[in-house]
Amino acid sequence: MSNHIDGSRNSCALHGALLVIEAIDGAVPVIHSNAGCGFHYFLGLNRLNAGGDAFGGPPVSSSNISEKHVVFGGSSRLREQLKNTIKVVEADLYFIVSGCSTEMVGDDIPAMTKEGREQDFPVIYANTPGFRGDVHQGYQIAAKALVEQLPELLREKRPRAQGVVNLWGIIPHQDPFWAGNLEQIGRLMEGIGLKPNLLLGYGQDLDGWHRVPDAELNIVVSIWGETTAALLEERYGTPAITLGGLPVGAAAGRMLRAVSDKLGLEAERTERFIQAEESRLNRHLGAFADTYYRAGFQRDFALVGESAQVVGLSEFLTYTLGMVPRTLVITDNPSGEAKSTLHSSLSALVEGWGAELFFDEDHAAISALVRSGGAGLVLGSALEEAVADELGVPFLQVSFPLSGRVVLNRGYAGYQGATALLEDLGSLILSHALNVEVSSPASLCRTETVYHS
Repeated sequence: MSNHIDGSRNSCALHGALLVIEAIDGAVPVIHSNAGCGFHYFLGLNRLNAGGDAFGGPPVSSSNISEKHVVFGGSSRLREQLKNTIKVVEADLYFIVSGCSTEMVGDDIPAMTKEGREQDFPVIYANTPGFRGDVHQGYQIAAKALVEQLPELLREKRPRAQGVVNLWGIIPHQDPFWAGNLEQIGRLMEGIGLKPNLLLGYGQDLDGWHRVPDAELNIVVSIWGETTAALLEERYGTPAITLGGLPVGAAAGRMLRAVSDKLGLEAERTERFIQAEESRLNRHLGAFADTYYRAGFQRDFALVGESAQVVGLSEFLTYTLGMVPRTLVITDNPSGEAKSTLHSSLSALVEGWGAELFFDEDHAAISALVRSGGAGLVLGSALEEAVADELGVPFLQVSFPLSGRVVLNRGYAGYQGATALLEDLGSLILSHALNVEVSSPASLCRTETVYHS
């Protein structure tokens, strides 16, 4: 049986680490591998996310090793590239990440990092060859390296901050709405009196990573943040709360109550904030209701994406909008234990609706699942657009990779994110209905008659 995957949306561990590094202001990655690793990262990830990066992308350095270095070792080439990068690119941190070729020949990257630190270079490293896993493992490896090695670079004692909570599990660009989702969850934390440590995105620099050990709580949004939270609990005794999925709409209230209870916050203040947010969302839902029923928004849906997206969006679509889940496909390849947990939670969520849950990252297989499910609405990545067109149903891009859509700071998390989803989904369904009506022979005749009268 072939293990070939057609159109996988999960890149390698090196690319996952690069996604993290590039989302930290003042951090510059130094790739120790052949030229193809950085080139494929640019074309395969940066170019498939329309928005979120500076013009041309952030600076990325690469040793670009050749056959000679593969045969005789490339440590000297890494030493040279690190020194040249520091001369040319000003940064607060230089982060060495490795590819498959340099790992297979056994280049001593920790020794090169130690040599750089002895020259007072702010440098850390992570071993991130593709054979260590996909983009999700790369996120975990990079976060672990930052947690373990940054304290070694910090020479002065920092005052402990109160009310800080770290956010884990949202991977830049692998969730196309990562920046907006982080900001929305952060805004909710501020609403109950906390200081969110977003760690990644606009304005997030090394100061946030230095504050990680000082946090009172780690909030884990997806299964991919659990390893880092466990490390921090082991090292610093920091407790964690695992959400299991993106908190969209009413799920945000559950998150806030859980955080408030865990930290012993003032319950009355938390409830006032939740009620104000829910009241605003309910007002938007009320304004949306007439269009919802008049235009026939209630329909079966297929949803394809990362586990946190599928959990959060399917709950909102089912229990708040009254849509019917038909086909749910999780694409981020979780481990056996995580897969079992996700299966149990999602099965309980959509129980009684006849929905089918699948774990797959193969493009052809996913298209077949969506096609056989026969949903009246498809939410997924650009790879699912063709099957939605084949079915003749509305299609909304919500997961990686994106094509034909610009996302700068939009997010679907929280109450404001739920409103944004209402706008996107509502506009899509209305536009699709209008296009179908205009393209039908009967409507063309009506249009022609009106035009000539």
